This record gives sequence, C-alpha cells and structure tokens, in this order.
Amino acid sequence: MNSPEATPTTAPRSRLKLVLTWIVGFGLLGWLLQHVPLTQAKEALMRPSASIWGLTLGGLLLSYGLRGARLQVVLDLDNHQAPPRRWLGLRTDALRVILMHNAAINLLPMRAGELSFPWLASRELGYPVARAVACLLWMRLQDITALVGLGILLWPGLASVWRVAGLCTIVLGWWLLLAGLRSWDRQNPSDASVPAGFLGRWLNKLRHALLESAHHRVAAWLLTLSNWVVKLAAGAFLLSAIADVRVSVAWAGALGGELAAIVPLQGPAGFGTYEAGVWAGMATNLGTASPLLTQAIPAAIALHLCFLVCAVVAGVVALLLTRLKPAPATR
Repeated sequence: MNSPEATPTTAPRSRLKLVLTWIVGFGLLGWLLQHVPLTQAKEALMRPSASIWGLTLGGLLLSYGLRGARLQVVLDLDNHQAPPRRWLGLRTDALRVILMHNAAINLLPMRAGELSFPWLASRELGYPVARAVACLLWMRLQDITALVGLGILLWPGLASVWRVAGLCTIVLGWWLLLAGLRSWDRQNPSDASVPAGFLGRWLNKLRHALLESAHHRVAAWLLTLSNWVVKLAAGAFLLSAIADVRVSVAWAGALGGELAAIVPLQGPAGFGTYEAGVWAGMATNLGTASPLLTQAIPAAIALHLCFLVCAVVAGVVALLLTRLKPAPATR
C-alpha cells in the first residue's frame, strides 16, 4: 500500500526540496572554499598534535556513550526488556541504535537521517513507532534547549545580566509549554479527540513527547548536558589547535556549527552549513576583520571531516554487530 505522502503532487515537491538542500550546501561550501587554498586545508589536518587528536576522538567516543545512556533513560529500556549485554553499564542495543542513527544524520541531507530512528528503535528495541517518534521529538527538544542554554551560559563576553535573563526565559518557556499541554491533555484525553489537520497531529506528538514521565527524569537532562559539553569541548580543542585562537573563541565556533546543523536546509553530509556556522561563531567573537579568521574555515572543515568519519565508522561497526547478532534459538 502506498503511503499518503507518496502522491504525484508531493513527490515533485520532495525532489525540489532535496535539490534545494544540495544547492544550498554546495553553494555555501564553494563560497567558503574560495577563501581557502587547498594546501591550507591540508595543512590544517596536519597541524594538531597527536594528543589533541586523541583528546578529540576520545571526547567523541564519550559523547556516543552518553547519548546511548540517555536513550536508555528516556525509553525506560531496563523496564521494557532485559539487555542482550552491557558494556561499562551501557546497553549495547541502545548504543547500536544511537550509532547507526548518528551515521544516518551525518550522511543524509535535509536531516533525513532522523527518519531512521523510529525504524531502528522498532527493529532493535521492539518499540512501537509512535513511541519512538515521541522519544525522538523529546530528545531534539532537549538538545536544542541544552545548546541554547550552554550558549547563553558560556558565550564569551556576554554580560551576566543577559545570561541570567536568558536562562530564566528558557525555564519560564518550558514551564508555560508544559502547563499549556497538560491543560490541553485534560480537555483532550484521547488521541481520537485531537483536532484533525497538521497542527492537531503535531500537537498530539508533542503532547506524547512532553508528558511521558520517563522523559523528565533528572538523569536524562544531566546526560544531555554532559553529552553536549563533552562534544563541544572536543571540537573546541581541535579548532583552537588549528586556528590558533583561544579555547573560548573556538568553543563559540563549535557551538555555531552545532546550531547551524539544526537548520532544515542541509547539504549532503552537512557540508557548507556546518562550516558556515563555525565561521560565524568565531567571527562573532573575533570580528569579521580579524586575521585569525583566515584559519577558521580550514579548521571547520577539519573538524567536520573528523566528526563525519568517526560517525560513519562507528555506524558501520554498529551495523556489522547487528548483522552478526545470533539468531534466536528455535524449539
């Protein structure tokens, strides 16, 4: 049976969006590479010491583990089914899902890799697709909140009064959103009572994501914050070593790259948008006329390649481990 989305009217529109994302990605990357000689980009990869590369790779591996641990919490996996095995307390089935999902996000344009999560959660963890979609929506809301919060808290040069005001705004916004959805949930206790249409369906998914009790555990928030602190710090050390800037400036660049990755229009493998975000984050602190910015783009390309290669290798390893899983015993 064909899905409602695969209609003659929507297919050309989907292809147009895909073409547009590739144009945006390659256009941004081409514009950036005009300012970076190829030899300079190669030198950027050779500049960091072995200890810096080890620190960056170690931070990435730790962030993968933290993301797997968060998935255990938000899906309440230990109360759902026994783990096939654990590694340092981490469920290997949750880690496989996270690694394969992360590889898909990094490779596919227009955030299309997000669509792999419900399928992976259903196949590997035995969760209903609707529950997996709610979990994914919640984790992305958590990620955006954590990134914005860390940006406000640790952005170089920001006045304390603005930091406090920004963090209070985030807390107040969450409280109002939850209060509004709880009130709406009381008035519409079942999915059948939800108004039809795109807005009604979206609000219903948001309701399931935000009102799921397992999602609001303190451990989920702590793991989310820890993941982003570790990943941003790993990226900041590599950017700092390549571009020869302060770690605080490199932190802003790493944060800019991650915030740019949220934008729906992403080129293939995120190239172009990520580098532009890193450059913008560093330029905000250095000024667009700073000579130090000449190294920002090659540093961003080196960091992006590092993240991409690690994500793909980890995803392939997880896929192979999934293929090698022993078949269930038959009687």
